[in-house]
Amino acid sequence: MTPILIRLQNDAQFCAPIPAGKPVGETIPMTRTALDQDVASQNVSTGIWECTPGSLRRQIMQAEYSYFVEGKGVFIPDNGDPIAFQAGDAIYFAPNTHGVWEITETVRKTYLILGD
Repeated sequence: MTPILIRLQNDAQFCAPIPAGKPVGETIPMTRTALDQDVASQNVSTGIWECTPGSLRRQIMQAEYSYFVEGKGVFIPDNGDPIAFQAGDAIYFAPNTHGVWEITETVRKTYLILGD
């Protein structure tokens, strides 16, 4: 397989912002993605995700590796301690990780989702 280069050249590569799928609270965070790549033969997808401040429930059921390029917040797993994160941090989410994102500064992350 040929390597896949993901290069964000400008914000025009992002889709239009949409409300978070499962917001929590009065402030509805807006999300958008760019350069989403499905690699069906490898059973993965990758791209860039951005979210404005607010809280939302995590909806991804697969394993995910995320590297935070900008912003900060806290991920609160349903069965665990809160994980504060900021630009420069990376988090691995095991499959079936459930919890709430609390975004305090607009977050931009790269992601790699593993599995169906």
